[in-house]
Parts: sequence; structure tokens; C-alpha cells
Amino acid sequence: MVCKNLLDLKNSIDDDRLVMYELAKNKELSDPDVINISHKIDRKIIILQKMIHAACS
Repeated sequence: MVCKNLLDLKNSIDDDRLVMYELAKNKELSDPDVINISHKIDRKIIILQKMIHAACS
């Protein structure tokens, strides 16, 4: 179950990255939409790191 959650979160991060890349193509990097999704990805990466750490401890 833990592996499935890790994989789901990783896939969600990958999906968000694709959205961010598309936004960045059409908008400035300083656009609030680009910044917001970047922050969302950052938060998900932190959660993923904590999940991996907990699974390996």
C-alpha cells in the first residue's frame, strides 16, 4: 500500500510538472499561476520525501 501511495504521489508530481511547463511556455516565469503550481509541486515533493524516509526507517 505504501508503494502505491508513493507511486501515485510521484505521478501526481509528474503531471503537475507537465502543467507547469505548459504554463511557463505561455506565461512569464513570474506569473502567479506558474509560481503557484511550482509551490504545489514543492509541497508534494516534501511529502514524498517524508513518506520515503518513514518507509525506510
